[in-house]
Amino acid sequence: MKKQRLLPYRQSVPSILLFQIISSLALQIWMSCFSVISRLLIRSTGHVAVTSGEFSFLFTTWQGILLIILAIVNLFLFVAVDLNALVILCNRLLTGEKPSVLYCIKEGFLSLKRFLNPPGILVVLYVSLLSPIIGFELVISLTRGLYVPKFISSVIWSNPLFSIGAVILIAALFLVGVLFIFILHGTLIDGMTLRKSGSNSINLIRKNKKKFFLEILRFFLVFLAVFAAAFVITAFIIFLSLFLQIPESVLIPITVFSLSLISCVMLMFILMTMPLLTLKLTSLYLDFKSEGEWRYEERENRKSPIVIVTAIVLVLLICLTTVSVSCFYNELFPGKVTTGFVAHRAGGFEAPENTAAGLDVAYKMGASGGEIDIQRTSDGSYIVLHDNTFSRVAGVDKKPSEMTLEEVKQLRVDGEPVPTLEDMLDASHGRLTLYVELKGETADKQMADEAVKIIKDRNMTDETVIISLKYDLIDYVESTYPEMNTGFLAFASFGDTAELNCDYLALEEETATVDTINSIHNNGKKVLVWTVNDDEDIEEFIQSGADELITDNLSGAKEIIEELDNQTPMERIVYGVLDIFDSL
Repeated sequence: MKKQRLLPYRQSVPSILLFQIISSLALQIWMSCFSVISRLLIRSTGHVAVTSGEFSFLFTTWQGILLIILAIVNLFLFVAVDLNALVILCNRLLTGEKPSVLYCIKEGFLSLKRFLNPPGILVVLYVSLLSPIIGFELVISLTRGLYVPKFISSVIWSNPLFSIGAVILIAALFLVGVLFIFILHGTLIDGMTLRKSGSNSINLIRKNKKKFFLEILRFFLVFLAVFAAAFVITAFIIFLSLFLQIPESVLIPITVFSLSLISCVMLMFILMTMPLLTLKLTSLYLDFKSEGEWRYEERENRKSPIVIVTAIVLVLLICLTTVSVSCFYNELFPGKVTTGFVAHRAGGFEAPENTAAGLDVAYKMGASGGEIDIQRTSDGSYIVLHDNTFSRVAGVDKKPSEMTLEEVKQLRVDGEPVPTLEDMLDASHGRLTLYVELKGETADKQMADEAVKIIKDRNMTDETVIISLKYDLIDYVESTYPEMNTGFLAFASFGDTAELNCDYLALEEETATVDTINSIHNNGKKVLVWTVNDDEDIEEFIQSGADELITDNLSGAKEIIEELDNQTPMERIVYGVLDIFDSL
């Protein structure tokens, strides 16, 4: 029985693997072309990138509108290949039809005409934008890593009411995904309209819910068992090497080889999870609609060179990694951390936010800098505050622009006075780099000019960086005062980001890829990553090559840096190799 249960997967692997290789290459070629076209369109508008601080031109120029249309077309193309063509392939594999990969991809494209209607658009938006965010497995590769930026999610999860609302929304969207799990199958296999296929999917799930959940649970348990076994085997090899006290010259290659092997195995399983899950769902669909009468018919076994070729490529990759890492060990895994950390809102979680006391704590904890937010009062002074009003931090529901400096000085943040920009400059002088964010509704050119004057009056141009979410302000400061250090805060960016007119690029975690960081450095600029608070994320980005991390978790950052500085050669290899493969 177990052999019969695994037979469809064993016989389908070669065709699915070939499909994954061909479809991935085709989509990658298209995305390379799309990237070139997009950059040309963006540059023709006089810009170098579309960012969170500069995107309005998308709606006011024909190039921007064309770019939006191309982006929407991309979603449909990826659905056609990643999902539609895959469902068609799985159906042919299970029903004994010839599993031609190119035929299935062609049919996937032809099926798009069925999605050019309101229900179809909703399906495309769900699988491309909502599925990856809520953790649903049926997603397209284009948006697989999509998630809510942590500076937004942290606000949601820190508020009980928002948290409850978010949980309810995620649960509802997940339930929708389960109920409509067979909507593509009904449309692509049986030619139903999306509306009828949706109703059919709900009925099939309701009638077979127990078997459905048990089969899906069994499917994922098998994958978890494979991952666990791979980890145990790798750990055993490494610990055995340590126990036998093998010389470091031999231990390094053994460790790298073991980690490379397990990483390749994991990559292959990740690559195959989505197709095999689709195969499982397709078999369940055929079973449910026939009320248990459908049976998989064993096909004639045919030799498939794709599995052998893939295995050879993986072996070569593992050997190349082993040799490269062993030869360039010190260059790849330096012994000392070069990335520093910057205290978010002056003192992070360790002190009252945006206060001089916070900067003092940050300095004592080894931070290289402190980030603050300035806003203008009604009488033209600059005080430090993150929110629009003082309600949260000082219990007064007024904006800085509605108060005089004298009134602001009467307020307290956890017992500390609300400081001015001048106070914070004095507190950081000679100790920390001060990242001054132009914040709120009063963030304009007047604020930029006056902040620059205040900084220059104290001869602190080399000790400060003016930053903002508003790219036009940063562009203005950089162009008008080239002697000042400037930084643009971007939580989304597409295009030639490294060519933006500033000295620092502060990237939100999702945007801060290794390629982006390297590109920015190659353009002679520095990289900040914000706001990195989880220990795991801090460790990742400290080793990413970024210049600084902006964090609230100062004690965590300090501890992690100390641990990394004191890593043994073995630990440097283990974490280094895992990070390399984690980024693939």
